[in-house]
Amino acid sequence: MQKKLKDARAEIEAVLKKHDVAGFVTLHAPGWGETFWNIWPSYSILIGDLPAVRIKSKAADYLGNVTLQREHQQHTAGMVHALSTSMAGCGMQFLQLADAVNRALNAEHTDKGFYPDPSRFNPGTH
Repeated sequence: MQKKLKDARAEIEAVLKKHDVAGFVTLHAPGWGETFWNIWPSYSILIGDLPAVRIKSKAADYLGNVTLQREHQQHTAGMVHALSTSMAGCGMQFLQLADAVNRALNAEHTDKGFYPDPSRFNPGTH
């Protein structure tokens, strides 16, 4: 199942890159989960990955094109806002659903730990 998720992740990451869009994705197959994101489309001024993200938006990066610099700043702020508010809202709904399903099924879950698997995107090079 883990290979199935890795293959699905690779395809989704390719779509995000092809269409130059940001995204946050969680996949599941029996016994495994895979969560990843792309916060580095071409308009993003974010450098690094969570939890160590920086903003890179100096005039020199834009050769003095203040209009493009401001546009990228606005688009980045909009991207982070859209991702965070949609994740928070959906997350609360899914937590409620999980509680209801777990109670109804007397489900117990075992934490298998976290296995880091960095995004295939290269957040350090824009």
